[in-house]
Amino acid sequence: MKRLNLPLVLDTVFVGICAFLLFFTAVRFYTKSVAAALVFGFTALLLFGALAYVYISGKQNKKLLLSRDEKNKKLLALHLSLSSDGYIRRLFKSLLGEDAKISGRKVVLNDTASFFCFKMEPLTEDDVAQVIKYRYEGKKRIYCAKSSREAAALAANFLIEIVGIDSVYSSLKEKGLLPEKYVYEGAEKTGFFKKVKSRFNRRLAAPLFWSGIGLMALSYFTFFPVYYIVSGSLLLILSAVSLVTAQR
Repeated sequence: MKRLNLPLVLDTVFVGICAFLLFFTAVRFYTKSVAAALVFGFTALLLFGALAYVYISGKQNKKLLLSRDEKNKKLLALHLSLSSDGYIRRLFKSLLGEDAKISGRKVVLNDTASFFCFKMEPLTEDDVAQVIKYRYEGKKRIYCAKSSREAAALAANFLIEIVGIDSVYSSLKEKGLLPEKYVYEGAEKTGFFKKVKSRFNRRLAAPLFWSGIGLMALSYFTFFPVYYIVSGSLLLILSAVSLVTAQR
């Protein structure tokens, strides 16, 4: 059974309520008809609620895919940093294909020698210098988690290609070679209530909503209701917009 996406439902309902209050108050004021106001209000609630649902769910799905890949990239980088040199060479031999051969601390394919420097810190100039000093007539490539600017510049001067974790992850994923289980998967899992709470960390939405409700309520009792209706409507619109656009 698919788990209820409570933040999405609550955000959608919030936008729908804002739309209902806005249209109900405006139509009732100009037509003096409660029935017409209810019809327009509920229509706006359904329409804008549906639009908000489609928009927010799309952004959530995109964020989920991106965050999942980013998390796996970090896990892969840590996994390779903690893995043995032999494991890394065997893994990249499989990645590069049957013609690739392990030779010492490198993997050779055609005229390109691949070196590996996966560690917790970015690739340094000293790491690149070690590869430069290694005697090899063909091309050289360094696989790493990430590289410093200085190391990248030095490598470029000696025509050494640097391949970071983004490309490594994509290549391993494409060929189905990603580890089934990472060495360390101790990333803290976000609890249900923490997820829900994070969805309501939109500071502008609540005060704008209640201010808009207050102004619209005053329109029922004041001699100048148009000002309160317009102002309250604007605040409700801003409240809904601040909530929807805050989706990441």
